[in-house]
Amino acid sequence: MVELPIRLDDKPHEALMSVWWTSLMLKKISAKIFQPELASEAQFNVLVLLKEAHKPMTQNDLSRKLLVDKSNITGLLDRLEKQGLLVRTSVKGDRRSYHIELTREGRRIVNKLDKRYTNAVQSVMSELSPTEHETLILLTKKIRIGILKQLEE
Repeated sequence: MVELPIRLDDKPHEALMSVWWTSLMLKKISAKIFQPELASEAQFNVLVLLKEAHKPMTQNDLSRKLLVDKSNITGLLDRLEKQGLLVRTSVKGDRRSYHIELTREGRRIVNKLDKRYTNAVQSVMSELSPTEHETLILLTKKIRIGILKQLEE
């Protein structure tokens, strides 16, 4: 369904609902892209961050970069570690912290999924021109600024 399920007279509200509805549709696509290897886009995001970091990251690093609560990141890491996609090693001098890095299998999976993901991004975004890509980036940044203002109140 391309159209929103409801029409609103309040255009700012309709615009925000359009962004929200689009994000829900993107979540559905991500499930299709990442399964059966991963359960969620959140798992993929962890693997991509670890791949791009080129060095071990801590749980705090990951939660900060993903905007995810530390308690939620623990469950993500537990599942990925159980699948053999990452390892945690103790940080010398800090008993509460661990370095997290990809295993060989984790790197293989993220590389495989990254190709699928890139193809899906190209397909989804092919409806927009390069100028529209720039406009969308600018507009969503402005929405995030509004969100941060609301969070600070």
